[in-house]
Parts: sequence; structure tokens; C-alpha cells
Amino acid sequence: MRINGRLLAPISLAVVLATAACGLSTPASGQAENPPSGSTAQSSERSPGDTPTSSPTPEIPADAQIPTRAAGTFTTATGTGRVIGAGKTRVRYSVSVEKGIAWGDIPAWKPDRFAASIEQVLAAPNGWATSAQHPVTNAAVDLTRASWSFQRVSTSKVDVDVRLATPRTVDRLCGASGVDTEGVYSCKYGKTIMINLRRWLHCSPGYPVSIDEYHAGVINHEFGHFLGFAHMKCGGRGKPGPVMMTQTMDLGGCLPNVSPFVGNGQFVSGPWAPS
Repeated sequence: MRINGRLLAPISLAVVLATAACGLSTPASGQAENPPSGSTAQSSERSPGDTPTSSPTPEIPADAQIPTRAAGTFTTATGTGRVIGAGKTRVRYSVSVEKGIAWGDIPAWKPDRFAASIEQVLAAPNGWATSAQHPVTNAAVDLTRASWSFQRVSTSKVDVDVRLATPRTVDRLCGASGVDTEGVYSCKYGKTIMINLRRWLHCSPGYPVSIDEYHAGVINHEFGHFLGFAHMKCGGRGKPGPVMMTQTMDLGGCLPNVSPFVGNGQFVSGPWAPS
């Protein structure tokens, strides 16, 4: 992917968690199970409840089935969601889905369904709302005991709008901000998070997580950019990767991880990656 003509992993580019195994079944409870040290799909010892999933786990459509373009305008989920977490800084977000997507045989991701998935991710153990119990201090991004809570709203006065859109629309809108999403990636620019429909439905090869874990990873990663975090590198071989890593590009010796915190409440970080 390129920014202003340079081949880079941009600050606002989504972690593109994916796998040939994407779409593996998850526990009947409706939540994927993760290891105590974090959300690592490679471990056989897991504790329940770290990563939310939709139920039942969706099938993965062929890439050729995924719509690549639609209207370029958006429908916003109606109503107001519950307050998630007890952090000091309230993040009010809206959720939108591009109009005119020709879903065909693919179960449609209407705004309410997309909103429910995002709420599950934000409310999950080890998600960003965990900051209320384990505030984040990071001098590099001027954070001192920072914590966040979240609430979905349907008004125009929001802190961030999360949009699910076809690849061409993501390319156009992200590209206008200098981010080349190459038909597959997601991005964050300004007060907008763009989630690429291709990755949301299909994932990408090479990363051993379920599609539900992928959803958690990309939402957590992009919200992390909104909260002020840039990309990070692996913090040590064999450790869970920071959710702010571009993990499918290079795990750097880390284990795959789709959550900002691990089971003991530790915020997973690493050296900043050049962008």
C-alpha cells in the first residue's frame, strides 16, 4: 500500500487479520476463546470470552462474490446504544453501511447488524473499555492514565463514524486523504473509520484467526488509531502482538492477537513502527 507514492504501512491502515482458516467455527457460547496471555489463535489453552463473535459464524464467500462498488452514500444505524465501559473519556460513534450494495447470496450486513458487531467488540473483555480498570499511560502519545467508554449514537454530532463500504468506495475516500487502500485495506482518516467490505467478508490469506476474531482485530485497530495510537512493532518474540501492529504483514516473532489488552489487564504495546 502506498502513501503519497511511497511504499509504506501507513499509520491509518487497518491491521488486516486474516487466514486460510478464516471462518472456523467458534464456541457455542457465541464468543471465541483466547489464551490467558492474549488472543492467540495458536494456543490450545484458552479462556472464554475475550473476543466477541456473531452467531452463527458466517460462511466465507468467494472473492468473486463480493461486491466491489455501490452507491458511495451511506445509511446510518438508528437509535442510541448502551454505554460501554466506565472510562473517563466518552467516545460517541455512529455506524453506517454503504447504500446500494448488491448482496446476492451473501447475508446482508445492514446497519443494525454492523452496529451490533461493533458493540460486541468494544464491550468484550480485553477491548478498549478495559482501560477503565487498567488506564493507559503512554508518553509517546501524551496519554496519562487514559481510559475510554463508548456509546453509539445516530446524530450528526459524533466523535467518529464507522463505515462499512465496498472496496472502490474505500479506495476513493481513503485515497482522498493520501492512503492507498489497494482494494483490500481499511483506513482511518479524520473522524471517519472505513472498513473494507472485502476484508470484512473474506479476510486475507496467511493469518490463523476466525472471521469473528478478524472483525475484532480490525475494529480494535482502527479505534486505536482514532484514540491516537500509531503502528507498533512486536514487543518480543513469543509475546502477543500489539493490536496496533500490521500483523498480517509481519508478525515479527509475536503471536497473533486481536485485543488491546491481555487477560491480566496489561496493555499490549511495542516499539513504534515507522510510517
